[in-house]
Amino acid sequence: MVVEPGKISLRDLTFDCIIGTLPFERVNEQPIILNVSLWLDFTLAARNEDLAHSIDYAQLAEDLKGFIRLSCFQLEETLVMETARHILEHYPKAQMVEVSVRKPQAIPDCAGAESSIRIRR
Repeated sequence: MVVEPGKISLRDLTFDCIIGTLPFERVNEQPIILNVSLWLDFTLAARNEDLAHSIDYAQLAEDLKGFIRLSCFQLEETLVMETARHILEHYPKAQMVEVSVRKPQAIPDCAGAESSIRIRR
């Protein structure tokens, strides 16, 4: 039996931050919607029922909110790239990560502008 890596995801994590290139975006926070998926080996965590062999998604959510809020990115492209790098640096169990962000207020009459990236270790 071959076991593929499992996937942990945060879906629609919504919070306000500084994001954008326009002058008003550099001083006024706006909402973003963050989605993150991490692929990792679930074998030890499942066998031992031990979170130490996995990733605490509540801690991950708080970490990413803090990282993004402090970074004040201008471009969505930078946000997704640097967030993916941050995850791979700070969560060594992650074998691959996918990050997407949406700015729901970016364009009138549109669900939002979105960027995403997937990076493998």
